[in-house]
Amino acid sequence: MIAIVAAGGLAAALSTAAGLLLVISSSVAHDLIKKMIKPNISEKGELMAARLSAVVAVCVAGYFRIYPPDFVAASVAIAFGLAAASFF
Repeated sequence: MIAIVAAGGLAAALSTAAGLLLVISSSVAHDLIKKMIKPNISEKGELMAARLSAVVAVCVAGYFRIYPPDFVAASVAIAFGLAAASFF
């Protein structure tokens, strides 16, 4: 039973990460590049920009995973502390 709950939690985390990555890449490609930087970009160019921005987002997230800044760790600790305190 514990394995099923753990698998569900992992599936939810991966689904959330995939959704956020999709939002980041499409917003950079469509909203930033197509609307502001290069309005006459082709669909193929927009797709390439989305893929490149997804790779950059993954690299930045990986960098912050390896070398987390202090303020992020502190804010996550406070958030989890408040969430845990709300249970009791």
